[in-house]
Amino acid sequence: MTDAASYSTAAGEHLVLGQLLRLGVSAYLAQGPTQKGWDIIFKLGSDLKTVQVKTIGWPKEKAVNGSLTAGFDFLIVVLLDRDGPHPRYLILAAADVEQYLSRENPERKVKGRRTLTVSNHKLETGGTLQKHENNWSILCS
Repeated sequence: MTDAASYSTAAGEHLVLGQLLRLGVSAYLAQGPTQKGWDIIFKLGSDLKTVQVKTIGWPKEKAVNGSLTAGFDFLIVVLLDRDGPHPRYLILAAADVEQYLSRENPERKVKGRRTLTVSNHKLETGGTLQKHENNWSILCS
């Protein structure tokens, strides 16, 4: 991982954590590599829920890559626009992620990795991802 990618990853995780805390959610960053598949844990009632955070340099980058089908309760994609006034967030329940992913590619070097493509068209009113943008209520449903 390059320094720039590492910085974006850390920034995205901290932005999501900050947003959750701002909403009054008791949330914590994962510590160390033992939490495979998730980056943040939060309390919802008496349940613990996990969040996988993926960050892309929006709008230049459009692809979210990784093991995006298991190991977490929610996927939050941070669209980190360094020139814009604030980041945008896509909040998806784990059960909703599959419909947005590329088909499995058996020729891919790392097995199990898939791609979620984000575009302006998908974020426009009526676009397939629009209902997930900044929709933090998804975490409580």
